[in-house]
Amino acid sequence: MNSAFVIGDPRVFIGVTLIIGGLASFAAGRAVALNWKPLWLLALYGLPLTFAMRFLHWSLFGEPLAAPFAALIAYGWTLFAQGLAWRSAHDALVRRQYPWLGEKHN
Repeated sequence: MNSAFVIGDPRVFIGVTLIIGGLASFAAGRAVALNWKPLWLLALYGLPLTFAMRFLHWSLFGEPLAAPFAALIAYGWTLFAQGLAWRSAHDALVRRQYPWLGEKHN
C-alpha cells in the first residue's frame, strides 16, 4: 500500500491534517478542559473535526472525500492532540483550584 492511496499528497496531509487539524483539535481539547467537561467528550468533538479536515482535503485539493484510511488517521491525530491539550489544561486547573493536592508531606 503506497502513501498516496492512504493519505493522498503528503504535503497536503501535513499542512491540513497535522498542522491545521492539530491546532484546531488542540483548541477544542483545551476548551473542553477549561469548562470542566469529561474526557470522553473528546471522542464526540473529534468527529466533526475529522469531517472538516476531510472536507478541506476534498474541496481545496481534489482528494477523495470518502477515504477511510485517511479519515482514521485524521481521527487518531485529532484524539491525540485533543487529549494532550485536555490533560495539560485540566492539570493546570486542578493545581490552581486545589493547591493542597500538590503539597508534599513528611
